[in-house]
Amino acid sequence: MLGYAQSLFLYRTSLKLADTLVAVGVWFACWYLRFSSDWIAVTKGMPAFEQYRRVALPLAIIMIVVFHMVGAYRTDRTAFGFRAIKKIFEGTMLGCLVFVALSYFAGEVHFSRVFLVLYAALLFLGLIAERALMHWAWRTWLRDFTAPIRVLLVGSGELLDMYAAKIRRHQPYPVHWAGRVETVEALQSALETEKLDRVVVSLPESQHASYAPLLELLSEELVEIRVLPDFGRYSTFTYRAGDEFGVPLLAFNQAPAGASDRATKRTLDLAGAVGFLAVFSWLYALIAVAIKLGSRGPVFFSQERVGADGKRFQIYKFRTMRVDAEAQTGPVWAVEGDSRVTPLGKWLRKTSLDEIPQFWNVVLGDMSLVGPRPERPEFVSQFRREIPKYMLRHKMKSGITGWAQVNGWRGNTSLEERIKHDLFYIGHWSHLFDIKILCLTLVRGFVHKHAY
Repeated sequence: MLGYAQSLFLYRTSLKLADTLVAVGVWFACWYLRFSSDWIAVTKGMPAFEQYRRVALPLAIIMIVVFHMVGAYRTDRTAFGFRAIKKIFEGTMLGCLVFVALSYFAGEVHFSRVFLVLYAALLFLGLIAERALMHWAWRTWLRDFTAPIRVLLVGSGELLDMYAAKIRRHQPYPVHWAGRVETVEALQSALETEKLDRVVVSLPESQHASYAPLLELLSEELVEIRVLPDFGRYSTFTYRAGDEFGVPLLAFNQAPAGASDRATKRTLDLAGAVGFLAVFSWLYALIAVAIKLGSRGPVFFSQERVGADGKRFQIYKFRTMRVDAEAQTGPVWAVEGDSRVTPLGKWLRKTSLDEIPQFWNVVLGDMSLVGPRPERPEFVSQFRREIPKYMLRHKMKSGITGWAQVNGWRGNTSLEERIKHDLFYIGHWSHLFDIKILCLTLVRGFVHKHAY
């Protein structure tokens, strides 16, 4: 059996070869579809096949180089999923643009625009199918032909437990667990009796002084060492190892979404918000008329909230309270049976229909479809002192719905649980997670007993 490192090298090399074959194969398939079949009419004459044939391999090489540049062959992109598909899309679009630019400056033939658009679309689909097949083969290879990595856990604490649980759940590679020890003596014994490939060390904040003897012992071995730094109450959902000018460092409080992820999320937000406003404009009109007939005052209500990076904005809702609701009390939580809420307002709150003007906040860019619910500045000033890591929820744009809301933590419920769910969402964010929350919102996110 091969070791995991050798298997991974073989897999990534196979990916590049498979990508090359797909890039070339799709190129010739597009020639047939565009010029030899009757599927698309040829109106400007038939180009020479030789002109297209001789650039097929250089094009494939360009694609492989571009895929390297966008990170499509990184180890954490070997799993087939949304992020891998996103890298395929980025690489396909950028690779085609690079090819067209190089062809133009090299004075090569100007290729058919219809052909190039067809090629980009079919290459993207072809690569998705190829990667799905390769990933299935990779998982089979790991199971049947790759020797497991023998891992020993050293230490204690939630971070070490979470690491082991995630490895077991995701199974990114075969693992033989050699056990778990907490003392230098037990580690010494394990090193003598076990043939280990990797030792993972993590100690809670209160035991950091014990790192020195453990690492001193491990420095005399050839085993791979991984340290999970646990900073206890200072730990956040994101702290990543890196370096700056060759100096190793840990980066805390980084936003989980990169520039391309934020752009994709913003595009989906705009599409969803504009679509909702267009389809349900009649609902807005009905609610507006009902509010006007039911009580004195404006239809809409705006209030200052704190969003991403602490930026303040005006959130919009349908008015559900009397105009002078906070004249005597100031900013307070709404409670069950609140006398300030109008009869229609009670129904709007119970069904969450008072929130739908916030789709306009999404269009303006103040909010997202999915994210932590934004809070008033007065409450933010209070909660940041009382609740650990509260401000970290502002690392992502506020949302109309969120992970806390679909799990029932809304209204007058545990604020600690709500923050816990918000931080879980941010720490595990993905586009697929957003879609899951939107689907759950349709099922159980509108009517809730604590919505008042």
